[in-house]
Amino acid sequence: MSSSHLALVVRHPRLKALYALWLRLCAGGSFPALDGMAPADLRPWLDDMAIVGLDDTAGYVYRYYSPAYAAAFGTDLTGCSLARIAADRAVVLAAEYDAVRAERLPVSRVYTALFDGQQQTWERLVLPFFDLDGEVSKLLVAAYRVDA
Repeated sequence: MSSSHLALVVRHPRLKALYALWLRLCAGGSFPALDGMAPADLRPWLDDMAIVGLDDTAGYVYRYYSPAYAAAFGTDLTGCSLARIAADRAVVLAAEYDAVRAERLPVSRVYTALFDGQQQTWERLVLPFFDLDGEVSKLLVAAYRVDA
């Protein structure tokens, strides 16, 4: 992986720091593996992230869904697939996750949606993590509200 191909616009300072960590893990052309990281490495983002795994039958499954997300979005999705999310949102997320897997590169976007009856704007970053065969096996998703 060449860092010149990884230029991504990220505005939120916490997301910038997480993206910088991911880029450091890519140093020397290696594929970062989430399983090889110490939990302490992710401590600054644990309250504002989810880890999405891939399941052969269920598709994308939330392996970790922060308590802050559960409070912000009204439900804890730990252990749940995208089928548990409203269909219109699930389609957008599945397309985003599919793109990260296919391109093997992170994506970032700013979006506005209705959550718990309130319009909110968030910036989100999706980072791919790889297995020993170099295939995307997990996605780390971090998001921060930018209009609060």
